[in-house]
Amino acid sequence: MTVRNLVFAVLFMCATFSLSAQDAAAPAGGAYRSFTPADQWELGLHAGVPFVSGDLDGKLGFGGGLHVRKALDHIFSVRVGGLYAKTKNEVDPSTAEMSWISGSAQLVVTVNNFRFDKPYRKLGVNLFAGLGYTSFTTDYTNIEQDPKRGSPAAAGSIDGSGATFDAGIGLAYRVSPKFNIGLEWTMTSVLGGNGDILDGDENYRDGGSATSYSDFLHYPHLTLNFNLGGKDKNGAAKSEPLYWANPLAQVSDAISALEARPVYDPTDTDSDGVIDMIDQEKESPAGARVDPRGVTLDSDMDKVMDYKDKEPFSPPGYLVDANGVAQVPKPITENDVNRLIDAKLANFKLPVQEGLSDWFLPIINFSSNSYNIGYGEYEKLYQIAQVLKNNSKVRVAVTGHTDAVGSEGYNNVLSYNRAMAAIEFLVNQHGISRDRLVLDYAGEGSALVPAKGSSEMNRRADFRVAKSGEADKARPEGPDAGKGRFMGNKASGF
Repeated sequence: MTVRNLVFAVLFMCATFSLSAQDAAAPAGGAYRSFTPADQWELGLHAGVPFVSGDLDGKLGFGGGLHVRKALDHIFSVRVGGLYAKTKNEVDPSTAEMSWISGSAQLVVTVNNFRFDKPYRKLGVNLFAGLGYTSFTTDYTNIEQDPKRGSPAAAGSIDGSGATFDAGIGLAYRVSPKFNIGLEWTMTSVLGGNGDILDGDENYRDGGSATSYSDFLHYPHLTLNFNLGGKDKNGAAKSEPLYWANPLAQVSDAISALEARPVYDPTDTDSDGVIDMIDQEKESPAGARVDPRGVTLDSDMDKVMDYKDKEPFSPPGYLVDANGVAQVPKPITENDVNRLIDAKLANFKLPVQEGLSDWFLPIINFSSNSYNIGYGEYEKLYQIAQVLKNNSKVRVAVTGHTDAVGSEGYNNVLSYNRAMAAIEFLVNQHGISRDRLVLDYAGEGSALVPAKGSSEMNRRADFRVAKSGEADKARPEGPDAGKGRFMGNKASGF
């Protein structure tokens, strides 16, 4: 147990020292710029023909495993892996078969990555060494064991375990940025007293307590290695493992980019404030406004450049003349609208048919408890007057109405006043003969809207073709109702 703990402690110290040594030279204040890119890590699968060199002749067996490898820098990397192997040793008539399971951590040195003439190595030469731990079982036949171990039998089984030391050499070929293939030879020695029993024959010197030498597990094998890893913290693709990359690749790229920069030349041929190096229009007209690229401005995009555009910010959607001025039509005024309406109405004739009573004529509305005619109703009365003027034989009945606020008697008088106000407006303002207008009232009894209270739609005066022989209704009894004034005069007859 002590040996095992010592092995793991040494491995941990080596890894910590290797990682911390990368930052030791960085100066205070963060002024140092690292040219070492974030890189991928390697996953390897290996298979080979292990054999044991010892007291008996070794025979080729079979074995396989996997490893994970991560670069510390462009030369050094750490590899952790596991191995399963079966081997056989024999010297007639003695035989021994061993099964082996081990794990190890190795420091790998890529010795040919000191050269900086290519972006990536095509061939990598690796030396490696490390420590690990193994558990193995050896079945033997016709081999006498030392009585001191309590196993004098010529046949049996030995279980062993212990710390191991690995060393070896390898040659890898880079097939693609994601894959490489390698050949390696690893030699492993079990540390301690179990180092001489891999082949089943523990060879003691002269009956002593120490063996003459340790057995070694040799493992020549083929490796298939895959580079894994996506993007770094900035979203850029990670580099291949550093032991394949040129240590000066990023430095060389930075120098090449610096050398490729154009020499600063402040010449500004057209004096537009944009030097020729970045000017996309090196012969802009004198005095013309330009954008940051040196291109003459056309602010309103009317294809007339600003320097000769008399209206550089023309409203969009209109044609422009040669001076860039938008051809915007003059706005229509109220007088224009009235003139168009008058022209249309001047030629408009309603058909006159005796007894016709279903013409549609406008309705005018009143404020609450009022018979004043608001300005908004003038246009409707104008339209009614035009109908009467264009149809001289038509008589129109004007009926006043109220909402349901107030008493019935009060509302009858108010509706009478509203009809009277409409009639005297047509007579006084539009010159309609009084005898062509029939006064009628309905109070609150003919509501358009079924509302019990105030309703603007019910406060109205409406117009219809009068029936033959229809005459004015007499004013209902009761005091005056509502607020307002009539626009009539004595000459109007009332």
